[in-house]
Amino acid sequence: VMWWWFFSSSSFYGDFNLCDTINGEDREYYINMYQHLPTTPLAVYKLIQGKRYFYVLYNKQGKKIWHSPYYAYESDHLITDFVLPTKNSNSFKYYDEEWKTVDITNQIN
Repeated sequence: VMWWWFFSSSSFYGDFNLCDTINGEDREYYINMYQHLPTTPLAVYKLIQGKRYFYVLYNKQGKKIWHSPYYAYESDHLITDFVLPTKNSNSFKYYDEEWKTVDITNQIN
């Protein structure tokens, strides 16, 4: 289990595996879509299935606010299944087989 944690394919990200960026409507937050790297047998299997992406939410200063779960491997259609927070709402919503809501108040204060 420790090996999987330290070498999770979503632990490594940057410009080298950035695929897309979506800005919130008031541009206070944005979400980046990154491609998983083939660092584990599970990652290779998921990449072959076409589930190649994970997501990271940032504020406009570039501070990381939220990271999709390390075990999450998503298709590219999920990039449209987000409701990004705004100045007036600290609620971040995403779809992962059902709509989930994350209160980001603690991450931004």
